Amino acid sequence: MINEEVIQGCKRADRKSQRVFYEFCYPILARVGYRYAKNGDEIQEIINEAFMRLIKKIERFEDLNISHEAYIWRAGVNTAIDLFRKTKNYKKLIRVESSMPADWTPMEAVTNDELDSKASAREILKLMSTLPEPTKTILNLFAIDGYAHKEISKMLGIKETLSRWHLHKARKIMKEKLSPIVIKTAYGE
Repeated sequence: MINEEVIQGCKRADRKSQRVFYEFCYPILARVGYRYAKNGDEIQEIINEAFMRLIKKIERFEDLNISHEAYIWRAGVNTAIDLFRKTKNYKKLIRVESSMPADWTPMEAVTNDELDSKASAREILKLMSTLPEPTKTILNLFAIDGYAHKEISKMLGIKETLSRWHLHKARKIMKEKLSPIVIKTAYGE
């Protein structure tokens, strides 16, 4: 837990306080980085960039209406999105939007009930990491971080329909990839 002494020490640029703060933030930011990044270097970039943002705005920790963990998590997600916007995958996302049919609607919805509980969280996260970058980002924002399509469209500067399209694509891919895992687990293979 971050206490007043650590916050005040960070404001004074005290290295020991910053180290305590970093050690508190690291596991939270690492979990965010793992879900949004492709490799270890990108995970570390998210962690470091988010940490620097948090240190620069350390005075906000005193007046939070949410938990420190939630604030750190949100800073990590926002950092991951900002870094994603700088990539070539973001540019691909924008190009897909211009080629997408204007009247697109999902033909089949895949519900969470269809993702059998026999698939472990580790297996699901591993499969999520194989999704195309824009699709993985939108799935993370919607399904795990709880953002609505309207919020995602504002964050990424895309239309809501494109956000919905990527979520539909992610669910479809996940269902196809999880089916063999669920069958294998069910029959003990």
